[in-house]
Amino acid sequence: MPEKHLLIKNAIVIDPARGTECRQDIHILNDVIAPEDTPVSSTTEIIDAAGCYAFPGLIDYHAHVFYGGTHSSVPPDLATLPFGVTTVVDAGSAGSANVESFLRDQIPRSLVRIKAYVAAYPAGQLWQEENHDPAYFDLPRLQQLFRQYPDVLLGLKLKEERGIVGELGSRPMIRAVEMAEMLNCRVAVHMTDPVQTTEQLLEIFRAGDVFAHCYHGKGDTLLDEQGRVKPAARLARQRGVIFDCAHGRNNFSQRVAQCAVEDDFLPDIISSDLSSMTLHRAPVYGLPWVMSKFLALGLSLHQVVARCTARPAALLGMQHQIGTLAPGSYADVALFRLENRSVTFTDVHQHTLTGSQLLMPQLTLKAGVPLWRAADFY
Repeated sequence: MPEKHLLIKNAIVIDPARGTECRQDIHILNDVIAPEDTPVSSTTEIIDAAGCYAFPGLIDYHAHVFYGGTHSSVPPDLATLPFGVTTVVDAGSAGSANVESFLRDQIPRSLVRIKAYVAAYPAGQLWQEENHDPAYFDLPRLQQLFRQYPDVLLGLKLKEERGIVGELGSRPMIRAVEMAEMLNCRVAVHMTDPVQTTEQLLEIFRAGDVFAHCYHGKGDTLLDEQGRVKPAARLARQRGVIFDCAHGRNNFSQRVAQCAVEDDFLPDIISSDLSSMTLHRAPVYGLPWVMSKFLALGLSLHQVVARCTARPAALLGMQHQIGTLAPGSYADVALFRLENRSVTFTDVHQHTLTGSQLLMPQLTLKAGVPLWRAADFY
């Protein structure tokens, strides 16, 4: 059977992993990106992407896609492919007691590539009555899971939110970090309305651990009383702590984000925190809406795309396979139009932000196969 050759022409390619931002042809042979000088034949399928940007398939590093397993999760393919997302990371929807259902039944049947954090607490993210008592963390079961599913499981997830951990304080996080040392994995921490000061909790983070919802606006935040980024956050970044915007419904303050960006503290990752409360709903809708918000906050398109492609790909240890359009990488491609139009972003605190550009998905290819196309893109 002959190789399948697909050519995407006339797009402006933004590939931060290679420092690329120019008009460039994209050749795909079967399921991988081919060299730019690949010869065209009469059997080559051609997509004219004039007026579009071509990005590597986007990576949404924080979402909830254990659909049917938790009431807050959304269907993986429907929540990703229409938004140009070809890889999604589930942010600890399931715990050690139920994650195997996710790993065996849903992830293999999904078209989108799924990686996952496991909640440190066995029952996973229930939203009500989550038990963060370290006495119930099941290390032997977690060790078994990480041995059995090393290509999917990334680390442990937990919350340090005052209303959830209460008098337990930082004990859940300290124990989670201890377990992560034994599992050789990361820890991602939900930091909205933290039970202790940001400075105190940042001392527990290790290099590679993820500060999720870094621009939250509840309780103690990244900012000091003058609206400047706290020195402890900069020191944490210097030693390798990852700051993920993880937008969500209740976990993002446009005021905090604006102050941080103006103080040159950009996120390492831009992610949606999509859930049943935010998919196609304000203030998130989907990852492109969040990306457009960061354009309004002052980031360049190249900076925004990097935080949804090259940077999370490196965290996944897949920087040569995804998050890039380099020859030999997986043929995951997202085509977008960048529309010049007035748009108003509003957060849960009712702060508003006016932007002038909106990213509009046009076509999503996963492994060289078009899996979603906008109704007006032909």
